[in-house]
Amino acid sequence: MVGDIHGKLALFNRLLEAMNYRSGEDKLILIGDLVDRGENSRGVVERAIELHAEAPDTVVVLKGNHEAMMVSALTEPESEQAELWLYNGGVETLHSYVNSEGEFDVPEAHWLFMESLPTWHEDEHAIYVHAALPEEAGKFLHPSESPDNPELYWSRNRKFFSNYSGKPVVFGHTITGMLFGERERVWLRDSLIGVDTGAYLTGTLSGIEMPSRQVFSVSEVHDDGEDIIQGKAAGMKMKFWL
Repeated sequence: MVGDIHGKLALFNRLLEAMNYRSGEDKLILIGDLVDRGENSRGVVERAIELHAEAPDTVVVLKGNHEAMMVSALTEPESEQAELWLYNGGVETLHSYVNSEGEFDVPEAHWLFMESLPTWHEDEHAIYVHAALPEEAGKFLHPSESPDNPELYWSRNRKFFSNYSGKPVVFGHTITGMLFGERERVWLRDSLIGVDTGAYLTGTLSGIEMPSRQVFSVSEVHDDGEDIIQGKAAGMKMKFWL
């Protein structure tokens, strides 16, 4: 399970290495927000498509609010949604899709892939959504009751974070350090697991293995011009020098 990547392709690839991901053998869930803010959204989408094509039965890619914004912006480029997308990291994504002739070019396969992403997934261990479960009349709905509800990929409902109990829900969207004080750490509670450690902002991308709840993180550390990728798993520290 991998948190919000936001165009950080190098971190994504190194997290897969740190997790010892085995295509076709391990289940892989990407929680959404592949694109925007980071420097290589195109590369991340291409990698996600590649991983899904290699193992379509074991790779799940969820829709994040940034995929939703990007698809809306591409569909209606003069809309307010397009302006919102550009303001929230879309400019960096545009740059990553500029071809050798200086033209903005999103391959049809990328567009169709993002349009097709599901809003939720469930297995025996947890429910997975990008943002939160929808709330109706004080009750948190199972995603199957409202699969097209934008709250699944947009919500930051504090009542959900503080009051939800039930089958564990794994979510991204809200950077753990901003809301929960868990700076650059996965937020672990009995019924809730927040995995967005703010890759584009903190330089740390995280994932978690279910059901063990073993946490993996890789971080960009700039020291005298060198990048260090630090992987952490169950208290073990590894360093990858680039």
